[in-house]
Amino acid sequence: MNAHPGSFREALPDALEAEQALLGAILTSNDAYWRVAGFLKPQHFAEHIHAQLFEIMGTMIAEGRGANPITIKPYIPASVMVGEMTLFAYVVQLAASAVTVSGAYDYGRAIIEMWSRHQLIGAARDLETLAQNMPIDMTPEKIIGETANRLTQIAQEGNERAASAQYGVILPNAVDKAAKSSGDVSSRIPWFLPEITSALGDIRRGNLIGLMSDSGGGKTSFSLQQCRFAASRGFKSAFFSIEVTDEEAALQAAAQQSHISLGRIDAYTLNTKEAGDLEREMMASTDLPFYIVGFGECTLTDVRIKAEAMVKSQGLDLIVIDHAKMIALPNPKDMFAERINALYRGLKALAKTLNVAVVILIQRNDDWKRRWQSSGSSTAFRPVMGDAYGGGSIKQSLDVWFSLYRPEPLFREMIPTMPPERVKDGELTKKQIMIQKMEEARGQAAIINHKRRRGEPGRSPLIGFDAEFTLFKSLSEEMPETLFGEGL
Repeated sequence: MNAHPGSFREALPDALEAEQALLGAILTSNDAYWRVAGFLKPQHFAEHIHAQLFEIMGTMIAEGRGANPITIKPYIPASVMVGEMTLFAYVVQLAASAVTVSGAYDYGRAIIEMWSRHQLIGAARDLETLAQNMPIDMTPEKIIGETANRLTQIAQEGNERAASAQYGVILPNAVDKAAKSSGDVSSRIPWFLPEITSALGDIRRGNLIGLMSDSGGGKTSFSLQQCRFAASRGFKSAFFSIEVTDEEAALQAAAQQSHISLGRIDAYTLNTKEAGDLEREMMASTDLPFYIVGFGECTLTDVRIKAEAMVKSQGLDLIVIDHAKMIALPNPKDMFAERINALYRGLKALAKTLNVAVVILIQRNDDWKRRWQSSGSSTAFRPVMGDAYGGGSIKQSLDVWFSLYRPEPLFREMIPTMPPERVKDGELTKKQIMIQKMEEARGQAAIINHKRRRGEPGRSPLIGFDAEFTLFKSLSEEMPETLFGEGL
């Protein structure tokens, strides 16, 4: 035997420990699966058994079923051995040995990076073989071209952020898609008032839309009205209600549509006309593709599981989630800023993956009160992006972001806190001026466009608000611009 040192190839590197750690993390907390599901596939695992386990768990989690050693046992072969233990015993050991769930993303990256290294080694060996034994129908240029294509494919799959396509290839497809969708009324979901559409454009599938409002500012009422309207136009809509019960949401939607006070419906002190109007709404709603889903405490995974199940069964077009602050933030060990951004990124991925429009309601904080106290100007009441739950940095994950601004309740809250003051005869005190502005703003709201990916932000059209029915409507006459301009 005349063996030379170059005759023996070194063993390929592996990431078996990372594969075991990731599987253990998923078995411990199914939330970990969604941190890698966007880029990691079974074929990226070096160990075939690990690939099978990942595929089984991923399928169960995507279907809304819990994945743990007990629930996956019926789907793994009982005869397979891992060393001296059964596969089930091995799964139990993986779960028991899980160190941390928060490292799931890093484990996934380690696995796919090792897969990429194996692919590179394979490509290099194939290149060497072809160069030494070049077939008659090949040329060095062809070999280089095929190798370059293979390396590009490895780079695109090995890095979820690296995928790219040539502009000249993308453009014709994009133009063709735009031409087809322009005449397809089913491709875009209209807002329930033309003033809203003028500021925000139509609702598009795959987009994440942020709707910000003060507590009690009407964002739930606005959303229910939008869902009911979209459903009446044939778009399948779902309202994910985390803050209020599904029955409370249903009664509020009925009050808007039938023009009956919610308090009267709730107490059921209806006259004959109101009872008839409510009965007609009950009959009309029978076939509406409008779903109200009540949640208790929930996580992003809970929202995703329900959304995926409904898209598969009902084929949703629009999902409204009430609201972001009620969803438990992922990655407990991370800093708040990263956790909040992970929430919005997850919602954006949900919209894009399921090809549905997602509207997330955003609670506005009380920073405006500090601005007002320091400046004394009512312009401080006006929402800015930094007032959002999570701050202005959430903008990067939103395709459209707007505020529903109703200054009337803000004036009503602040006026009693204003101290008395002396003024000259004939002049108004600041408190009196504020009362005047509150009266001018009564029954009005503004749609303030903070961001619009397809169009210019900054437009702030006025709409009306009927507090009795919690109903938003078009204004019958033009209102002075000063109402929501510099004065508010």
